Amino acid sequence: MDRPGEAGRSSPLTQAPAKHISAQASATQNRASIQTVPPEIMTMIFAMVDQQTCAAACLVCRGWSGAAIDELWRSLPSLRPLFQLLGPLVRTDHGLNLHPECVLTERSWDLFRSYAARVQSLTYDEVGSSDGISTVFIARALAVYPGGILPNLQAVDWHICEPGLSHPLAFCPPSLERMVLRLGDDDSLTESSQRLLYDLSSSLANRLKYFKFGTSSSYTQDADLATALAAFLRSQSGLLELKLPDYAIQDPVVVATACQASMHLRTFSAQVRDVTKEMFRVLLGASAERGDSLRCIWLTRTGSDLWDEMICLADIRPMLQLTAIEEIRLWFQGKLELTASDIRQMGQAWRGLTALILYPDAGPGIPLPHLAIFAQWFPVLQRFAAPFDCPEDIPSTDEVPSWFKSLRTLTWLRAQIAGSQRLRVAEFLAVVLGPKAKLRFPKYRLDSYQTLHEMSPWEAGSGNMELQDLIDAFYRARKAIDKM
Repeated sequence: MDRPGEAGRSSPLTQAPAKHISAQASATQNRASIQTVPPEIMTMIFAMVDQQTCAAACLVCRGWSGAAIDELWRSLPSLRPLFQLLGPLVRTDHGLNLHPECVLTERSWDLFRSYAARVQSLTYDEVGSSDGISTVFIARALAVYPGGILPNLQAVDWHICEPGLSHPLAFCPPSLERMVLRLGDDDSLTESSQRLLYDLSSSLANRLKYFKFGTSSSYTQDADLATALAAFLRSQSGLLELKLPDYAIQDPVVVATACQASMHLRTFSAQVRDVTKEMFRVLLGASAERGDSLRCIWLTRTGSDLWDEMICLADIRPMLQLTAIEEIRLWFQGKLELTASDIRQMGQAWRGLTALILYPDAGPGIPLPHLAIFAQWFPVLQRFAAPFDCPEDIPSTDEVPSWFKSLRTLTWLRAQIAGSQRLRVAEFLAVVLGPKAKLRFPKYRLDSYQTLHEMSPWEAGSGNMELQDLIDAFYRARKAIDKM
């Protein structure tokens, strides 16, 4: 007979399996599967892998295929993969065209359009026109889609080498924000390039955030092209980054126009050629008009008769108005003279500067003891590159008045250090650079091209054994200081 209260109650032995099954079911329900991963997470995952992995992922399952294909087509190295969807291509005198026996159907164009909508970045290099899609074929696609071929394109890198420039306008949808435009060395491009810039002024008005422009040397003296470029820049009031590394500016109006057009310009880089110091100051004054927004400025000044010219603070004084600046790169043919007072004024103006390159391509460098003055007036500087000159009276370790608080890398350009000074220099640097900075000597001479093309001098290493001995002595001195 059952005890009172036990009627309808199951024993622990009979309850255990039920609990175990319930726990298994709960775990199964909570376990993530490919169907439950949000699409935006899948997009982030495939954005971090290479194209070969993405291609393999397309074949795994439908859940992976969509996100993987989107990532594969997000950035195209050329137009060729897209136009190959329409059928086999054959070479013609004007580039790649559709095979004459291929018949295009509505389904073919729908497939073309579905993949074109995935493209967000395009590199289109017309060097070697036999490998590029012919203008005739592009015009045929435009006839089907007059609103544009790549409706979601955000960035384009164009290297144009033939006069037929009307088709680039087919790839300028409202979504476009970044453009790199490079013109080849064909003299027949002069007039069509001007026309292209004027056309882009209207079709891309106030849409670009980033613009990089370059030409071959044959365009340097072309005043009409400079006028067309100025008109285009005037139409871009939303520019955040403007880079003119391969276009030798000889008219400050180009710079003034760009800086006046965009009130939010944050980055400006340019090559200035064959201008006087007075004209250079005018150019710097134009860039300084955006002193409250400009964060990064890279400038090179080159010319045939500048080797013996001396540059001092008075020649770059307009730059002291750049109160929000964070990175400065100045490369110029000529000599540089900076006094202790000059460095103090620079530090007081550029309080937020974190990266600085000062490179005169001639004459002696900055006196090495001046590093202590830089350390005093540039408290947040993290990267510094310049040529330095070693005088006879290098301060001893107990005579260094100040040291860098935030410096991470000092790159000594054009280093020439006598063997008798090596130990004294190493000890001085171990104190003045602070506890975290690395000392580097570039293997190759820093030129104007590297300065403007984002080739970093910070990671360069020296192949000179004597300089390597100095680096070793520097770290030994640093270690000795840390033990004190």
